[in-house]
Amino acid sequence: MKVRFPLLVGTIVAAACLAAGGAVTASAATPTAPASAPSLPAGVTEHGLQYVPNIPIPPTHPQGITKPSNTVYSANWAGYAVVANAGEQFDMVGANFNVPSVNCAKSPIGSYGASFASHWVGIDGYSSATVEQTGASAYCDTTGTPTYYVWYEMYPLNPVAFTGVSPGDAISATVTYNSTANTYHMNVTDITTGAAVTSTQSCPKGSTCLNSSAEVITEDPGGAVASGVNLADFAMVNFTATRVTDLAGLSGTLSASTDWTSSNMIMEDTSGTVMATPSGLYGGRSFNTTWNSAT
Repeated sequence: MKVRFPLLVGTIVAAACLAAGGAVTASAATPTAPASAPSLPAGVTEHGLQYVPNIPIPPTHPQGITKPSNTVYSANWAGYAVVANAGEQFDMVGANFNVPSVNCAKSPIGSYGASFASHWVGIDGYSSATVEQTGASAYCDTTGTPTYYVWYEMYPLNPVAFTGVSPGDAISATVTYNSTANTYHMNVTDITTGAAVTSTQSCPKGSTCLNSSAEVITEDPGGAVASGVNLADFAMVNFTATRVTDLAGLSGTLSASTDWTSSNMIMEDTSGTVMATPSGLYGGRSFNTTWNSAT
Protein backbone atom coordinates (compact mmCIF):
# COMPACT_ATOMS: atom_id res chain seq x y z
CA MET A 1 0.00 0.00 0.00
CA LYS A 2 1.29 3.43 -0.88
CA VAL A 3 1.94 5.78 2.03
CA ARG A 4 1.37 9.48 1.55
CA PHE A 5 4.25 11.47 3.04
CA PRO A 6 3.26 14.84 4.54
CA LEU A 7 5.34 17.95 4.00
CA LEU A 8 7.63 18.42 6.98
CA VAL A 9 8.02 22.17 6.63
CA GLY A 10 4.82 24.09 7.31
CA THR A 11 3.62 26.89 5.05
CA ILE A 12 2.19 30.02 6.67
CA VAL A 13 -0.44 31.70 4.51
CA ALA A 14 -1.45 35.29 5.39
CA ALA A 15 -4.51 36.93 3.91
CA ALA A 16 -5.80 40.50 4.31
CA CYS A 17 -9.23 41.58 3.19
CA LEU A 18 -9.42 45.30 2.35
CA ALA A 19 -12.79 47.03 2.34
CA ALA A 20 -13.64 49.76 -0.12
CA GLY A 21 -11.70 52.93 0.50
CA GLY A 22 -8.74 51.12 2.00
CA ALA A 23 -10.30 50.32 5.38
CA VAL A 24 -9.34 47.03 6.95
CA THR A 25 -12.21 44.84 8.07
CA ALA A 26 -12.39 43.62 11.66
CA SER A 27 -11.73 40.03 10.64
CA ALA A 28 -8.60 40.99 8.71
CA ALA A 29 -7.33 43.16 11.56
CA THR A 30 -7.54 40.27 14.03
CA PRO A 31 -4.46 38.03 13.76
CA THR A 32 -4.88 34.30 13.80
CA ALA A 33 -3.15 32.62 16.71
CA PRO A 34 -0.25 30.43 15.51
CA ALA A 35 -0.57 26.71 15.94
CA SER A 36 1.26 25.48 19.02
CA ALA A 37 4.25 23.19 18.63
CA PRO A 38 3.58 19.54 19.43
CA SER A 39 4.55 18.47 22.93
CA LEU A 40 7.71 16.42 23.24
CA PRO A 41 7.39 12.85 24.53
CA ALA A 42 8.17 12.30 28.20
CA GLY A 43 11.87 12.13 29.01
CA VAL A 44 12.93 14.01 25.86
CA THR A 45 14.70 17.34 25.41
CA GLU A 46 15.75 18.93 22.13
CA HIS A 47 17.65 21.99 20.99
CA GLY A 48 17.67 23.43 17.47
CA LEU A 49 15.53 20.69 15.87
CA GLN A 50 11.86 20.19 15.04
CA TYR A 51 9.89 17.33 16.56
CA VAL A 52 7.77 15.61 13.90
CA PRO A 53 5.26 13.37 15.71
CA ASN A 54 3.64 11.82 12.65
CA ILE A 55 6.54 11.26 10.26
CA PRO A 56 5.73 7.91 8.60
CA ILE A 57 9.10 6.21 8.95
CA PRO A 58 9.34 2.45 9.30
CA PRO A 59 10.75 0.98 12.53
CA THR A 60 13.81 -1.20 12.93
CA HIS A 61 13.23 -4.81 11.98
CA PRO A 62 16.37 -6.86 12.72
CA GLN A 63 16.93 -9.80 10.39
CA GLY A 64 20.21 -11.67 10.49
CA ILE A 65 21.55 -15.09 9.53
CA THR A 66 24.90 -16.11 10.93
CA LYS A 67 27.46 -17.38 8.41
CA PRO A 68 31.00 -18.76 8.90
CA SER A 69 34.03 -16.61 9.75
CA ASN A 70 32.07 -14.21 11.99
CA THR A 71 30.25 -12.72 9.00
CA VAL A 72 26.51 -12.16 9.08
CA TYR A 73 24.35 -11.68 5.99
CA SER A 74 21.32 -9.58 6.90
CA ALA A 75 18.38 -8.48 4.79
CA ASN A 76 18.52 -4.98 6.27
CA TRP A 77 21.64 -4.36 8.44
CA ALA A 78 25.23 -3.60 7.43
CA GLY A 79 28.06 -2.70 9.79
CA TYR A 80 29.43 -4.25 12.97
CA ALA A 81 27.91 -5.94 16.00
CA VAL A 82 29.59 -7.10 19.19
CA VAL A 83 27.91 -9.83 21.22
CA ALA A 84 28.47 -10.19 24.96
CA ASN A 85 29.86 -13.41 26.35
CA ALA A 86 27.72 -15.33 28.83
CA GLY A 87 27.21 -13.32 32.01
CA GLU A 88 28.23 -9.99 30.44
CA GLN A 89 26.08 -6.99 29.45
CA PHE A 90 26.76 -3.80 27.52
CA ASP A 91 26.07 -0.39 29.02
CA MET A 92 27.32 2.02 26.31
CA VAL A 93 27.87 2.25 22.57
CA GLY A 94 28.82 5.32 20.58
CA ALA A 95 30.11 6.53 17.22
CA ASN A 96 30.63 9.64 15.12
CA PHE A 97 29.69 10.02 11.46
CA ASN A 98 28.76 12.59 8.84
CA VAL A 99 25.22 12.53 7.44
CA PRO A 100 25.67 11.17 3.91
CA SER A 101 23.83 12.81 1.03
CA VAL A 102 21.31 10.52 -0.66
CA ASN A 103 20.77 10.41 -4.41
CA CYS A 104 17.04 10.13 -5.00
CA ALA A 105 17.55 9.70 -8.76
CA LYS A 106 19.25 6.37 -8.02
CA SER A 107 16.83 5.35 -5.27
CA PRO A 108 13.79 3.64 -6.80
CA ILE A 109 10.78 3.71 -4.53
CA GLY A 110 9.18 0.45 -3.45
CA SER A 111 5.58 -0.24 -2.52
CA TYR A 112 6.02 1.39 0.91
CA GLY A 113 6.14 4.79 -0.82
CA ALA A 114 9.74 5.81 -0.09
CA SER A 115 13.31 4.53 0.02
CA PHE A 116 15.31 4.95 3.25
CA ALA A 117 18.87 4.87 4.58
CA SER A 118 19.43 4.90 8.35
CA HIS A 119 22.72 5.09 10.26
CA TRP A 120 22.73 4.42 13.99
CA VAL A 121 24.25 3.06 17.18
CA GLY A 122 22.34 0.78 19.51
CA ILE A 123 22.22 -1.82 22.23
CA ASP A 124 20.44 -5.17 21.65
CA GLY A 125 18.78 -6.44 18.48
CA TYR A 126 21.43 -8.82 17.16
CA SER A 127 19.97 -11.83 18.94
CA SER A 128 17.22 -10.29 21.08
CA ALA A 129 13.76 -8.80 20.63
CA THR A 130 14.47 -5.16 21.54
CA VAL A 131 16.76 -2.43 20.19
CA GLU A 132 17.61 0.79 22.05
CA GLN A 133 19.07 3.06 19.40
CA THR A 134 19.62 6.54 17.99
CA GLY A 135 21.00 7.99 14.76
CA ALA A 136 20.32 9.91 11.54
CA SER A 137 18.43 8.95 8.40
CA ALA A 138 17.16 10.16 5.05
CA TYR A 139 14.36 9.16 2.74
CA CYS A 140 13.36 9.75 -0.87
CA ASP A 141 9.67 9.86 -1.81
CA THR A 142 7.75 10.71 -4.97
CA THR A 143 8.85 14.37 -4.79
CA GLY A 144 12.40 13.30 -5.65
CA THR A 145 13.75 15.54 -2.88
CA PRO A 146 15.45 13.87 0.09
CA THR A 147 14.36 14.55 3.67
CA TYR A 148 16.93 14.26 6.49
CA TYR A 149 16.20 13.69 10.17
CA VAL A 150 17.59 12.37 13.45
CA TRP A 151 15.71 10.03 15.73
CA TYR A 152 15.73 7.64 18.66
CA GLU A 153 13.85 4.37 18.97
CA MET A 154 13.00 1.91 21.73
CA TYR A 155 12.05 -0.98 19.46
CA PRO A 156 9.44 -2.50 19.35
CA LEU A 157 8.02 1.00 19.94
CA ASN A 158 7.98 3.31 16.93
CA PRO A 159 10.86 5.74 16.21
CA VAL A 160 10.63 9.37 17.34
CA ALA A 161 11.96 11.79 14.70
CA PHE A 162 13.27 15.36 14.49
CA THR A 163 14.09 17.36 11.36
CA GLY A 164 16.67 20.11 11.06
CA VAL A 165 19.86 18.29 10.04
CA SER A 166 21.58 18.51 6.66
CA PRO A 167 23.84 16.26 4.58
CA GLY A 168 27.46 16.66 5.61
CA ASP A 169 26.65 17.52 9.23
CA ALA A 170 28.89 15.80 11.77
CA ILE A 171 26.87 13.61 14.14
CA SER A 172 27.77 12.11 17.50
CA ALA A 173 25.43 9.36 18.73
CA THR A 174 25.49 7.41 21.99
CA VAL A 175 23.27 5.01 23.91
CA THR A 176 24.03 4.54 27.61
CA TYR A 177 22.36 2.12 30.01
CA ASN A 178 21.90 3.17 33.64
CA SER A 179 21.79 -0.06 35.64
CA THR A 180 20.69 1.73 38.83
CA ALA A 181 17.66 3.39 37.24
CA ASN A 182 17.21 0.64 34.63
CA THR A 183 16.88 3.27 31.90
CA TYR A 184 18.51 4.07 28.56
CA HIS A 185 19.92 7.51 27.80
CA MET A 186 20.05 8.19 24.05
CA ASN A 187 21.80 11.27 22.71
CA VAL A 188 22.29 12.43 19.14
CA THR A 189 24.16 15.70 18.64
CA ASP A 190 24.70 17.63 15.42
CA ILE A 191 28.25 18.80 16.09
CA THR A 192 28.12 21.10 13.06
CA THR A 193 25.15 23.16 14.29
CA GLY A 194 25.04 22.39 18.01
CA ALA A 195 21.52 20.95 17.74
CA ALA A 196 20.77 17.89 19.87
CA VAL A 197 18.14 15.47 21.12
CA THR A 198 18.42 13.55 24.38
CA SER A 199 15.97 10.95 25.63
CA THR A 200 15.84 8.82 28.75
CA GLN A 201 13.53 5.84 28.45
CA SER A 202 12.71 2.57 30.18
CA CYS A 203 12.56 -0.76 28.41
CA PRO A 204 9.20 -0.96 26.58
CA LYS A 205 6.37 -2.43 28.64
CA GLY A 206 6.05 -6.14 28.00
CA SER A 207 9.61 -6.42 26.64
CA THR A 208 12.87 -7.59 28.21
CA CYS A 209 15.99 -5.60 27.32
CA LEU A 210 18.96 -7.96 27.64
CA ASN A 211 21.88 -5.61 26.82
CA SER A 212 23.36 -8.61 25.07
CA SER A 213 24.79 -6.87 22.00
CA ALA A 214 25.88 -3.47 20.70
CA GLU A 215 25.91 -2.30 17.09
CA VAL A 216 27.01 0.45 14.71
CA ILE A 217 24.77 -0.06 11.70
CA THR A 218 23.49 1.19 8.37
CA GLU A 219 19.93 -0.05 7.89
CA ASP A 220 17.19 -0.40 5.32
CA PRO A 221 14.41 -0.21 7.94
CA GLY A 222 10.95 -1.70 8.23
CA GLY A 223 11.60 -5.18 6.88
CA ALA A 224 13.59 -3.87 3.92
CA VAL A 225 12.93 -4.84 0.29
CA ALA A 226 10.61 -7.71 1.16
CA SER A 227 8.29 -5.16 2.80
CA GLY A 228 8.53 -2.64 -0.03
CA VAL A 229 11.24 -0.44 1.54
CA ASN A 230 14.22 0.03 -0.78
CA LEU A 231 17.66 1.22 0.36
CA ALA A 232 18.27 4.85 -0.65
CA ASP A 233 21.59 5.51 -2.39
CA PHE A 234 23.76 7.04 0.36
CA ALA A 235 27.05 6.33 -1.51
CA MET A 236 29.21 5.86 1.61
CA VAL A 237 29.07 6.60 5.32
CA ASN A 238 32.18 6.79 7.51
CA PHE A 239 31.97 5.81 11.17
CA THR A 240 34.74 6.97 13.52
CA ALA A 241 35.41 6.95 17.27
CA THR A 242 33.28 3.84 17.75
CA ARG A 243 33.38 2.59 21.33
CA VAL A 244 31.61 0.19 23.68
CA THR A 245 31.69 -0.52 27.40
CA ASP A 246 30.17 -3.27 29.50
CA LEU A 247 28.86 -3.51 33.04
CA ALA A 248 32.03 -5.27 34.13
CA GLY A 249 33.91 -2.02 33.46
CA LEU A 250 35.68 -3.01 30.25
CA SER A 251 36.01 -0.24 27.65
CA GLY A 252 36.82 -1.32 24.14
CA THR A 253 36.21 -1.23 20.41
CA LEU A 254 34.17 -3.12 17.84
CA SER A 255 36.95 -5.70 17.69
CA ALA A 256 36.61 -8.88 19.74
CA SER A 257 37.73 -8.73 23.38
CA THR A 258 37.77 -10.92 26.46
CA ASP A 259 34.12 -9.97 27.14
CA TRP A 260 32.60 -10.02 23.64
CA THR A 261 32.84 -11.39 20.12
CA SER A 262 32.64 -9.31 16.93
CA SER A 263 30.81 -9.81 13.64
CA ASN A 264 30.76 -7.79 10.44
CA MET A 265 27.37 -7.61 8.77
CA ILE A 266 26.72 -7.46 5.02
CA MET A 267 23.30 -6.34 3.81
CA GLU A 268 22.04 -8.83 1.25
CA ASP A 269 18.52 -8.98 -0.15
CA THR A 270 16.71 -12.31 -0.04
CA SER A 271 17.30 -12.52 -3.80
CA GLY A 272 21.06 -12.62 -3.13
CA THR A 273 21.80 -9.03 -4.20
CA VAL A 274 24.40 -7.30 -1.99
CA MET A 275 22.93 -3.93 -0.96
CA ALA A 276 25.55 -2.51 1.43
CA THR A 277 29.02 -3.62 2.53
CA PRO A 278 31.18 -2.56 5.49
CA SER A 279 34.94 -2.17 5.17
CA GLY A 280 37.41 -3.73 7.54
CA LEU A 281 37.91 -2.14 10.96
CA TYR A 282 40.70 0.41 11.33
CA GLY A 283 42.08 0.12 14.83
CA GLY A 284 38.78 -1.37 15.88
CA ARG A 285 37.25 2.11 15.94
CA SER A 286 36.65 3.22 12.34
CA PHE A 287 35.07 1.77 9.22
CA ASN A 288 32.97 2.81 6.25
CA THR A 289 29.89 1.24 4.71
CA THR A 290 29.28 1.45 0.96
CA TRP A 291 25.91 1.43 -0.81
CA ASN A 292 25.75 -1.25 -3.53
CA SER A 293 22.12 -1.54 -4.57
CA ALA A 294 18.62 -0.28 -3.71
CA THR A 295 17.15 -3.80 -3.89
